[in-house]
Amino acid sequence: MSTAAAEGPNALSDIGDALAEAGAASLTGERAQLAEGLLRAALSKWEDPQARPQLLAAFGAVFADGQGAAQMRDFMSRQIFQQLAASLQGEEGQEPPKDFDEVAKALGVPPMNINAAQAQVWGVAVLRYVVKLEPIASASVDEVVALVSPTIQRYLVG
Repeated sequence: MSTAAAEGPNALSDIGDALAEAGAASLTGERAQLAEGLLRAALSKWEDPQARPQLLAAFGAVFADGQGAAQMRDFMSRQIFQQLAASLQGEEGQEPPKDFDEVAKALGVPPMNINAAQAQVWGVAVLRYVVKLEPIASASVDEVVALVSPTIQRYLVG
């Protein structure tokens, strides 16, 4: 296994931390910026030249074998929410969401909306960083956020 592939879970954990922090900020603050904060957090990790090879390796493992897919499922269905819960630990009187259902309930949307939002974020990552499809591959982060965040916002806030 290459070094980048071995470090993939660390890169996923880093992106999970960034998404959790953005999610925690939006759950305790201004929901109007929820999608933008989440998308910017994800893209900031993909834009990081240190993290990108690790993320690509982790993402590539999803397609290589069942174990890689299982790790990504675990990351997307459990780890992000554990990190979100840890980010919210300091919030007084607030029980942090621990899974899809609790996050969906906190946001007031169906649980499938959480999956739809994830699909948008990961779809952008695949087209931009894996496939490198133009024009999204060379668009600025601000352009991508302006285009995609309203759809994610609709999924997460309604």
